Amino acid sequence: MSDPNQLLAKAEKVGKPSSGFMKIFGSSDQSKYEEAADLCVQAATLFRLSKKLSNAGDCFVKAANYQINAGNDDEAANTFIDAYKCFKSSSSNGITSAMTSRNNTPGLDENDTFITSDSSAQTDIQKAAVSLNRAVEIFTVKGQFRRGANFKFELGELYENDLQDYHSAMDCYELAGDWYSQDQAQALTNKCYVKLANLKALDADYIGAAKVYHQLVTNSMGNRLSQWSLKEYYLKMALCQLAAKDNVAATRTLKEAKQNDSNFNNSRESVLLETLIDCLNEGDSEKLSQAVFEFDKFNKLDKWYTTILLKIKESITEAEDNLL
Repeated sequence: MSDPNQLLAKAEKVGKPSSGFMKIFGSSDQSKYEEAADLCVQAATLFRLSKKLSNAGDCFVKAANYQINAGNDDEAANTFIDAYKCFKSSSSNGITSAMTSRNNTPGLDENDTFITSDSSAQTDIQKAAVSLNRAVEIFTVKGQFRRGANFKFELGELYENDLQDYHSAMDCYELAGDWYSQDQAQALTNKCYVKLANLKALDADYIGAAKVYHQLVTNSMGNRLSQWSLKEYYLKMALCQLAAKDNVAATRTLKEAKQNDSNFNNSRESVLLETLIDCLNEGDSEKLSQAVFEFDKFNKLDKWYTTILLKIKESITEAEDNLL
């Protein structure tokens, strides 16, 4: 049978639970669910061959649900992963197709063309997130936390980069980091916590972000592989404290960084931080701008640093306005 829709129709017929006479004397429901799952997987494969990835993803989800009904949870988790991959690829293709349509089709309302295609891509990426989350749930129930952490981190990136759902992304990064920590995978733990702290800061949870950076400092202390990141963690922790208008905590962090990290002493990060604290204490926004400009000449500031430094500068201008 080479028609995937016929395979799905057969799967739906086969996969119905037994009742009455058939429940007593017919074949077991488990074998029926397994057969229905196999038919759905076959349909998914045919859809994939014809590059209908969204349809393939739907088939894999149906197959996984049949596998759960059959008691084959391990197989279901892997099938949900297959569904996730299909939906994610389909969403990427949808966005690319939309961009091509918008750029190469004169005479059409290009914005409407793009939005329509992108709406379909958004639906697929949301399905991808749901499928991946269901797989993670199965992995963790089965005690496979390391594997669950791998995909939980991937889910976080999906929420952050594709869905712009930053709170869900933060939840994923935090859980993945905790699971890696339980498995003594320190480098992977730090990778998750860096993502978590950065997003917390951009979400204006400066105190929460500073706490995560402090945890990163603790995790990295005495670790040869991550000790070179200490300078960055200390700087970001103090910047978050300054953004939260806690100059005392930032000063304490500066002192701690100088004591615990020899690389921090006399570094550009140390000079910048010391100058920023002085600027805030003196209410000097021009001096702050000059310090940031000098730092940027050697260490290019990314979106994170720019956002937090602007917030710190705003606290000076707000104080100046209140004096007028």
